[in-house]
Amino acid sequence: MDSTSSSEPTPTDPVDPPPPPAAVAQVNPVQLPDWLRSSQTEHQPTGWDRVRFFSARHNGALLLGLGLVMALLMVVGGVVLVGRVADGVRTSASASPTPTPTPPVSRVGEARDLFAGSPAASFAPAEEAVRMPAAKSTGPFTAAQVRTALESVRKALIESRVDISMFSGDPEPFLALLAPDARERLRGDFTNGSFLRYATRMASPSEWEFGVRADGRVSYRATMQNGVRLLEVSTEFVWAYPFDVDLRAPAGATVVALRDQVVWQVPHPDDVPTSARGLWVSSAEAVTWNADCAQLREGWVQEQFWVADVHQDRIPAGDPGTIFDLDAPAPTTTRC
Repeated sequence: MDSTSSSEPTPTDPVDPPPPPAAVAQVNPVQLPDWLRSSQTEHQPTGWDRVRFFSARHNGALLLGLGLVMALLMVVGGVVLVGRVADGVRTSASASPTPTPTPPVSRVGEARDLFAGSPAASFAPAEEAVRMPAAKSTGPFTAAQVRTALESVRKALIESRVDISMFSGDPEPFLALLAPDARERLRGDFTNGSFLRYATRMASPSEWEFGVRADGRVSYRATMQNGVRLLEVSTEFVWAYPFDVDLRAPAGATVVALRDQVVWQVPHPDDVPTSARGLWVSSAEAVTWNADCAQLREGWVQEQFWVADVHQDRIPAGDPGTIFDLDAPAPTTTRC
């Protein structure tokens, strides 16, 4: 029995040298498969998150100097605040209403929608787009077991593709959602750079912006491998990551797209030892658009250029093809 869910709406839908239109990361199969019941909290990156991210990329070499600068700024800010309080400067609660959400602010202080001109402009925020189908009893799995498996997949998708921890180079919150044996098998992917097919890490702390959007679909079925009964959950998503780039870049050039197909498996608890119970990544593949190839080879995601050339011409990202359209096959061309 299969059940399918699709987030709405589905999107329908320049010069020299032409950058790579797509970069492909293929999967290495993961062998067969306890889901942590505590919920993972998604949050927007704070200043300290950005510092932690920068340290992860540069091994803390520059963190000491940055910390000293920040400490000095905090001291100066405290002195100014004390002076203002001493002078009787006050702001009433009524004079400071909660601000309404605004588009990301560019480096020059100009508010703009980084998704404008991209097919991802119609996508939902990623946390809302990751929706699971209704849980029904399937083969030997009860409705409750299916519901638990689907919720573990939902959390794993958010932790691997949306959460600040993974962006900044910390895979542990994601790995904690997997079966203990699966956790140990995948941990090596984060040292050899082969995780892109199911997880996203950011290359530049100064350019990427929080606010991932996504579109996707999920289905599940009961199956069996080597005598082990499995609940298999298939997910296909397009993840759109916004970057703050040159203001002269064409519409849509601020977005890096990543389209993945992942098969998750949960073995029946009666068929495997305790250490194998829970969520496994069975197979995965991913294709990207507008991502820098050199960074991708190291496992990091960054927009693939966006500085005007010496003649002030705009350099295009290339045609995204069908990468944003889940109703069309994912592109397979690679030049990375």
